Amino acid sequence: MAPADTTTELKAFVARVEQRVQHYLAPRPDKIEQSDHLRHVADRTRWLYYSELQHEAHGLSVRIQEHEDFLIEACVYSHDIGKWIPRDDLRPLIPDDPVALAAIFTKLKFTPDQSGLFELGVRRRWALAQDGYVTEYDSAHHLVSAYLLMTDPAYGFDQLVTADQERLISMIVGHQFGSYFKEQLFSLSITDDEVTTGMLVEVARPERMVGDTLACSFHDADISDLLFVGSLERRPNREDIFHTGGLVKILMINFTNLILGVSHAPDTLEGCLRSCQFTVTTACEEFMTQTAIEHGVIWRKHARRFLATFREKSAAEKFNGVLLDDPRPVPERLQAVRVLTYMQARSFLKAPDED
Repeated sequence: MAPADTTTELKAFVARVEQRVQHYLAPRPDKIEQSDHLRHVADRTRWLYYSELQHEAHGLSVRIQEHEDFLIEACVYSHDIGKWIPRDDLRPLIPDDPVALAAIFTKLKFTPDQSGLFELGVRRRWALAQDGYVTEYDSAHHLVSAYLLMTDPAYGFDQLVTADQERLISMIVGHQFGSYFKEQLFSLSITDDEVTTGMLVEVARPERMVGDTLACSFHDADISDLLFVGSLERRPNREDIFHTGGLVKILMINFTNLILGVSHAPDTLEGCLRSCQFTVTTACEEFMTQTAIEHGVIWRKHARRFLATFREKSAAEKFNGVLLDDPRPVPERLQAVRVLTYMQARSFLKAPDED
């Protein structure tokens, strides 16, 4: 059990990170999807971790320690901050001196290929005419998230005990969903010599977390949310509140990239669905805990049924109308496809469960 003062400091750290995350998410159009993702990952991590502890205890009574609970919260809030930090906020945190930057990478225990991917992603993002999505940067977002904790003084990361610092960095770097990003980087590497084989290998190395049940549970919680359509919060005499799952989140990412014309992104509805189907299939192949492996078959079947509803003629016509043939300005099209996607998910969740 951790000393009380270390838990108190970890709790304070969680509050600081949560405040910064809310600041980053506030102006984003996908704020709801991202916020719901954080909530779901926290809940799923606790469930997976508790289930794994029960397996290990062979039926004896177990519980999640308070310190571990705050460690889960800390990892949940900080694992994707690299995705959300505005470009102008990131610039001052990266030194121009390559020696100084290399020293930070060493402290973070990045491999040379991870360091190279970090620098490539950041450089490509800065090269954009205006801040936006870059595949190389997205592939390195876990590395950027870890980097931010160590370099942004606002987080007070250095106030945590060394054991907590090391565990958080390991969990954040290790949470990366390997197959999707390896596919994305491989596609780029065909015509881009700067994307190396080493980067493909080192973009995700979850095996380094083997033996840390909490870290493996967080890894599986984050990935398993990609198979989750969402949930309906029942409210008597009022409309149910829809909480988006990770599958809706990645659908919206694909739809958004299509509408924005992002390079290497799908450019048809079917392309978006195939991308999500690939994610659903490969996610189940990356689970590390026995609990997630056992439930993965049902999760995958549920996710596939949801994606199939978009191929139905009436749904396909509606989505194609917004994605491909809508003359409205981009922000209006993005909002329209978000509304359609939420409606599709609501209808799916209200229908009888066939699983």
